[in-house]
Amino acid sequence: MALIALDLDGTQAASSSMSVVARTFDFMWISTTEAVLRLADVHLLGEAQAKRVLRAGLAGPRHRAGSAFFYENERFEELLGRPRCSDDALDRWRPFIVRVGRQRPLDLEVTWDEQAAVMARAWHLPLLTAFQIGARKPMPLVATLGAWVVFAADLVGLDRTDLRLEPPGDWSADFAGTWLPIENGPTWTIWGAPVTTPPRADPVSAHYQAQLAADCERRARRSVARLRALTRE
Repeated sequence: MALIALDLDGTQAASSSMSVVARTFDFMWISTTEAVLRLADVHLLGEAQAKRVLRAGLAGPRHRAGSAFFYENERFEELLGRPRCSDDALDRWRPFIVRVGRQRPLDLEVTWDEQAAVMARAWHLPLLTAFQIGARKPMPLVATLGAWVVFAADLVGLDRTDLRLEPPGDWSADFAGTWLPIENGPTWTIWGAPVTTPPRADPVSAHYQAQLAADCERRARRSVARLRALTRE
């Protein structure tokens, strides 16, 4: 793989062929293109979602070289190496899990209060879910981006369509720096509820290849079922 030498200001000094990794002094860099491919390979993310993960800063700040952006490879590998949240923690706390969507720009560099203001707004939850929250409050709330945990709070109630959030308790330590084994699906879910989506393959598991094959088979069945449903209409 060809290398690119970068000056400290992020400008390109020399290059050879189509490089995706760069080196500047003691640092190795990975391009957006290669990072997206790695995220797709390891965590099964689509291109748009992978780029959102990178833009959000989960792999550290990006550095520009010409028209391309690069990320520190060590920070990127740290992101890929974060552990899967344990089933024990998920089953114990049964959190309210929300996905950070495109219309909810969460800044990971601001204070918890500022993040909470973004996460609390405009959730249209069914009456049954409101009852479940009321019966368990405070309910642990975990927000994910690309399945990685990026925010945690105690969900203490609802104000119409807004969530009432308070700083998380000690339970949040079980989720910090992890990713959740959830597939793409609803914007929110309660772990353990009947609508919880199937677990996703764990890339650090010794059984990853078997899990991945099962995932692919299940997705293929769903695609066939969806096509058949459309054909019947």
